[in-house]
Amino acid sequence: MSNTAQNILRKINYIEADMDIQKQILFSIPSEEKQEMEKVLKIIAGQKEEINTLRQEMKKAAPEEYEKILMFEKAAQKFKALAAEKKFKDVSSFDGTTPCTVSLKDGTSMDCLVKAQDDAGDWTVMTLDGKIQTFQADSVV
Repeated sequence: MSNTAQNILRKINYIEADMDIQKQILFSIPSEEKQEMEKVLKIIAGQKEEINTLRQEMKKAAPEEYEKILMFEKAAQKFKALAAEKKFKDVSSFDGTTPCTVSLKDGTSMDCLVKAQDDAGDWTVMTLDGKIQTFQADSVV
């Protein structure tokens, strides 16, 4: 990934972290303090706009990386939607130190970003290329 793309992503991550803090602040404000709530909402709106501007910069500076990011975001949304439908009893993800793999009975092994096992024993996996795959319990070692 280019330095420009990495720098933009760092900025976006920082803003998103701050936005999460602002949301926590918003939820902690008593409902009768409307002005304070509006102030925090304006901060959050400004942060969202700043993220959108940075995304457009990324799109111009590193279009291939931008497309990859969009692909992973869509995969993450799909995974979250599946998590809402299924009850996952075990979820693990690649954290940079611990591998995330699924070994199949046919002898193949698949590296993943996230894997989750549901109550029926079936596995849902987000692959390194941003695809969501499901494997029946009897096909996984």
